[in-house]
Amino acid sequence: MSGHRGRHPVLVASACQLYGLMIWCYPATLRREYRREMLLTFKNAAEDVLDAGSISLVVLFAMHTLADWLRTLTFERDEPVTLSLLGLGAADGAGAGCIDSSSVSVSLMLATLGVVLLIFGWYEWLRMTSTIMSHHRIV
Repeated sequence: MSGHRGRHPVLVASACQLYGLMIWCYPATLRREYRREMLLTFKNAAEDVLDAGSISLVVLFAMHTLADWLRTLTFERDEPVTLSLLGLGAADGAGAGCIDSSSVSVSLMLATLGVVLLIFGWYEWLRMTSTIMSHHRIV
């Protein structure tokens, strides 16, 4: 983060270092994809706010940054880890034999429940029918 264009380069550099530490709390995939852009955006915004010279803008910027950081920590999650049925790792991207927890959908669970209830209902209907038929023997 060198080459500060603002009037407070030391303060901006310190704020960027602190923000860089905050980013390390983010999920790994988010950090890998967006760390550089987040740092650059933060640096530019910090320079603009500090150059404005308003304490209220600095406090508002700090509060906004903290709120955004907390919101991201709360709602952003890493991709779910896949579990291999054969004990094979999916780290190399070849997850052909893996169950991905994100692919289990509510509709699949409801369809399975429907099939189970259908089989159970059919079994109970056959059992009840055989009980009724056993009472009405044809002579």
